[in-house]
Amino acid sequence: MYFLIIQLFKTEYKEDVLLAMTTCGISKGNMFEGQNIDNILEQDVPIFAGLINPESERARQTIMITAVLDKKDRMQMLMQLLEEAGIEIASGEILKTILLPVEMTMDGATSWDREKK
Repeated sequence: MYFLIIQLFKTEYKEDVLLAMTTCGISKGNMFEGQNIDNILEQDVPIFAGLINPESERARQTIMITAVLDKKDRMQMLMQLLEEAGIEIASGEILKTILLPVEMTMDGATSWDREKK
């Protein structure tokens, strides 16, 4: 089991990412909308303003999408679908993805997973 995190810096690609996720079988997850920390620091702590990249380099609004995957292959399929849709994921300017292994879960459907030996 794996935990997928997608940081979407270009929010205009939200529908493309969600469509690609459902196409490869990722239908349960969460989506959070917010601001980049650099935007908050620039506005609330002016001393940081000179250290932060210009607005044109990084969008001020972001979307974070999280989901639990049963197989690592689903992320690889997701990345392939995004590339086929013309989204340049390698640049790191549109989105960043992180896949973490899950050692243990507990929810209504499962009990504590056994540790891997």
